[in-house]
Amino acid sequence: MGVYRVIQWGAGVNGSALIRAAARHPDLELVGCRVWSAAKAGVDAGTLAGIDELGVPATTNPQELYDLDADVVLFLPAVRPDLSETDAELLALLASGKNVISVTGAHSMPTIYGDYYAAFDAACVRGGTTFTAAGINPGFIAERLAPTVTGMCADVTRVVVSESWDCSHSSADTAFEVNGFGRPLDEWQASGTFGQMFNRMFSQVIHNMAHSFGVELERVDLAASVTPAHRDMTIAGRTIPAGSVGATHLVWTGVPSDPDQIELVKETTWAAAADIPGVPVGRVWTVRVEGKPNLTVTVDPGLVEDPQFRPEALVGAAIPLIPAVVAADPGFLLPEIQAPFRRRFDQVSASAAIGSSTASAT
Repeated sequence: MGVYRVIQWGAGVNGSALIRAAARHPDLELVGCRVWSAAKAGVDAGTLAGIDELGVPATTNPQELYDLDADVVLFLPAVRPDLSETDAELLALLASGKNVISVTGAHSMPTIYGDYYAAFDAACVRGGTTFTAAGINPGFIAERLAPTVTGMCADVTRVVVSESWDCSHSSADTAFEVNGFGRPLDEWQASGTFGQMFNRMFSQVIHNMAHSFGVELERVDLAASVTPAHRDMTIAGRTIPAGSVGATHLVWTGVPSDPDQIELVKETTWAAAADIPGVPVGRVWTVRVEGKPNLTVTVDPGLVEDPQFRPEALVGAAIPLIPAVVAADPGFLLPEIQAPFRRRFDQVSASAAIGSSTASAT
């Protein structure tokens, strides 16, 4: 195929990074841009992304983009506890004949949610389209990197994927509406709005990893704790009062049905500042494999030294997926992992289909 026609769904900090990536890529042409703010409507997508104009005015009208001829949509609306509106738009895009790469972190393994996924599968069939997920966490570190690393091992008993993140340079939306910093401590718990928003995202990550390793899960457990801010803190001009939520720590554990199988763990620590007592954070992702041999891989994007490319580090993995998602059969596309460790060779492979129309990526 020649040039791929791309629609960017969302033009915030991370969406703008994808606009810049599409603009610099010789095989991509940005043809549409979805925004929600009236102030951004009609503004050129290049201007929104801080580069030269691209001749693509942003629109708040999704129907204009449903009707547009495009190969793929890079789907990146704001993350919110209620995804019903954004999911409806995603389904409409798939049904309209456009492949979709979700970079929201909300669609790592939607196949585990029966009726919920059935709507996506039906939209893919109707539009003859493919749906997949990208990003870095969720989207890459646990789903792609961790299984690949285990290919070096003769045995694996446990895989732990960790994120430690100093969020002091985040946007106000991310810090307060997504991470929930500045909230009263009793509002942030595993069973609450924020805990369940992240649980829906990261429990999918555990199931995605389990599929790659051929592990049947008995359940996925979530433990969550918060640490109060020890002083007033400021992120993007807004204050996090001392005593309110200053850091969160969440751990998902995939418990295998067979106790001799691989245990899968996803751990996140997010902090509003780097100096909160008892909360050591950096800006890194780590994969730790326990087995023969033990292995540790740390991904450090060097954001302190070069913060200009912070958004690109979070969403750039979507770009290389474009040819695969366009070429794939209709359905949900899983990453293809090159020879991850598995206890039994007859277990479900990473490239096996899930559901009636699932394919696997290259």
